[in-house]
Amino acid sequence: MRIRLEKKNRVTTDFVEIVIDKEIMNVRQGKVKKTGGPSWGKHCGTKENAILEANKIKQEFIEKKYIEVRSKQRPNDFNGVFDKAKWHFRGEFPDELDIFQGYVHTGFYLTWIIEKGLYDTNGDKFLNSEIEKVRKRETTGAEFFERNLDGVLMDDDLMELGNEFTYNYYEKGKFLKDYSEILLADLPTLYHVQDNWANYEKLLPVFEKRFKKWKKSKKPKWWKFN
Repeated sequence: MRIRLEKKNRVTTDFVEIVIDKEIMNVRQGKVKKTGGPSWGKHCGTKENAILEANKIKQEFIEKKYIEVRSKQRPNDFNGVFDKAKWHFRGEFPDELDIFQGYVHTGFYLTWIIEKGLYDTNGDKFLNSEIEKVRKRETTGAEFFERNLDGVLMDDDLMELGNEFTYNYYEKGKFLKDYSEILLADLPTLYHVQDNWANYEKLLPVFEKRFKKWKKSKKPKWWKFN
């Protein structure tokens, strides 16, 4: 569950986002197209309590003249989590592999997000320095994902454009289809792909092609202006 509210000012627009992930409620505030802003989380015991708490906070902001807005690209029941490394440590994850291999596929995508300028550090100086390491290829995206995000990729981590594309491409499964076709070859599972820049370079043109095609699909056709 994800709730977003906005309040337009004379120059800027304030926003608040409330995300429910099971019994955890996360709240983030800031200004649209700006970095920074406070964020906090609360363990509410149960998902039902978290929803009640979220609706209470929502009402408080509505009384402050905020208006609820709905994303055109992500449904209201999307909880804001695109992927968690720990989801991949269960079931078919090979026993012989180091668990770091569960971070690799998301890490390649995260590298592209960073290089494309679609990652939102919210003004965090430490994250800015860590991102610079990825851009200089001193650190891989998988290493960044493990060390700095605890293996969780959320919509809070991305700019709005990055969120829309990630929901359309990564969340809906096209990413894994491309990933498998390009890198798996004779490998037994996607977790056997090595975390190196050569493999990232193989994925890069596909990411660019998908992004370009998606952006083009967002533009209104000329006949829609008539």
